[in-house]
Order: sequence, then C-alpha cells, then structure tokens
Amino acid sequence: MLHPDQWVIEEKDDLVPLDKWQKTVDVMARIFQAPAGFIVQYRPKGYQVVIASDQESNPYPAGVEITPDTNIFCKKVVQEGHELYVKNAQADPTWDTNPEVADDGFSSYLGLPVQWPSGEPFGTICVMDFETTDYRSEYLDLVSEFRDLIEADLRLLSQYEEISNLAMTDELTGLYNRRGFMSVATHYSVLAKRTGMALGLLYLDLDDLKGINDRQGHSSGDQALKRLAEAIRSSIRENDISARMSGDEFVVLAAAESQADLDKIAERISQGLMENQLSVSIGSVMLAGNQAIEYWLEQADSRMYREKSG
Repeated sequence: MLHPDQWVIEEKDDLVPLDKWQKTVDVMARIFQAPAGFIVQYRPKGYQVVIASDQESNPYPAGVEITPDTNIFCKKVVQEGHELYVKNAQADPTWDTNPEVADDGFSSYLGLPVQWPSGEPFGTICVMDFETTDYRSEYLDLVSEFRDLIEADLRLLSQYEEISNLAMTDELTGLYNRRGFMSVATHYSVLAKRTGMALGLLYLDLDDLKGINDRQGHSSGDQALKRLAEAIRSSIRENDISARMSGDEFVVLAAAESQADLDKIAERISQGLMENQLSVSIGSVMLAGNQAIEYWLEQADSRMYREKSG
C-alpha cells in the first residue's frame, strides 16, 4: 500500500489523471463562484498545492509548498480528519496567524479531507473566497462528491502500485525478484556511470538448502531463506539493491569503492547467518567498463561457485 510520503503527485506521473482533477477543481470554483479552489497534498514535510483553479483571482499556483508548522486551513482538516467550513475567518482570532487570511485576504474556507485507501491522509479538496459566505448544505454535498472522485482515482493508483510490486517482488522474502532486479539494477547502473559512482555485485547461494528441506521440511527451508534475506537487508545501505534470483540464489548490487568494501558486506551477511547456524557462499565482483548487468551477474555467479566448490 502506498504511504503518504512515498508518492508525490506531479505532472510527470502518467497514472494520475491531473487533467481530470484540474477540470474538477475549475468546475467546483465556478459553481461556488469562488476565486480559488484547490487539491492539496499532505506530506510530513508540509503541504503542496497539486491542483489550483485556473483563475486570475487565485493567488496560489500549483506547486506551491507550505511548511507543516504554518497555521493554514488545510492543516486543520488533515489533523482532525473531517470537513471544515469557516464562513468569516477575518472575524475569528483562530486564523489571525494564517497567511491565507492575514496576507492574502481570504475570509471563507470550505474543505474536506481526502484519504488514501489505507485511511491515511492524502490531503484536502477545498474552495476559498475573499468574501464572507453562507453555503447551503447542498454545496457541502457537492464538494463531497468531488472528493469521492479524487479518492476513486487514488484507489486505482494504489492498486496499480500493489500490482506492480507483486510483479517485481519475491513473495517469500520481500526482496526484488529477478524481473524486479533486472529492471531496477539497469537504471541504477546507468545512473552510477553518469555520477561516477562505483558499484559492486555480490552473488549469494544459501548452503545446504536441499538438506534443510529434506531433514526439517520445506517450512524450515523457507525460514532459512527469509533469514538470509534479513541478513542481507541489515548488511546493506538503503539505496543498495537486493533480490532473490531463484530458489536459493540472491544478489546484491551495492555502492562500493573497492573489492574490500564488497568483502565487508559479505562478511556482515555471513556473520548475520551464523547466529542462525546457517552459511552462505558468496562471489563478488566490481563493475567496470560498459558491459551489461547480465555479464557481471555471470562473473559473480562463477566466483560464487568457485568458492562453493573450493
């Protein structure tokens, strides 16, 4: 499931129907005869205007970011999780420090929370007016309908992300599968070449998996594979890439300046497995030249098998 700070809605995201959202906000502002309407996304670092109604009277364009400690209407909606209708903020001391009121002159605000399918806050949909307002209940119902349209799109976005993760992730260990690794590693290696970052590859094979399955059952074998995955995760950095390539074979593509750096990673993984009375054979190689990632996988795999045979 998508987490609020894991997906930032931007124009480059083809999965997000921003054109539809723009039309929705423009229609909303027109019906309310309001000078400004918005869809605002909440993230831990603050609030960002994703969609702003296309009007000369609107002082906030899409892309504007507001720090999380600022006293704004949308902050209250996100924090309390329900609608907020302020008819005349100019007469309410609560909003004296709100820059939307103090600096830009807004008086009226009507906003509803927008949520991810998980129930976590996405942000708000709202209309604002420089004049005092007195909206009928039907107007609140209308904004609620607009909000439902946005949440329906967020459900589709979240479902797509889940399906994509399933296609690229190993179900047992939670690491990338072969398909996921090849896709991400190819992009990572291209980026490394552009930035001059050195990369190394480790190829790992869990020792005696067949014996564990034969002696203790396949559930114990699955647990051994999970422990190897955990040892890998705890031994590499966040930006390094790890995957289960097949039954008992794993790989790590890591930022490394030298073979010694790779040896340290391998040692940490081996030490982590020893606590569970397991062992692993590891072959490693520093990437160099313009060969594709498949070439380096073969090289590291060959070194791993030499270690295993030796």
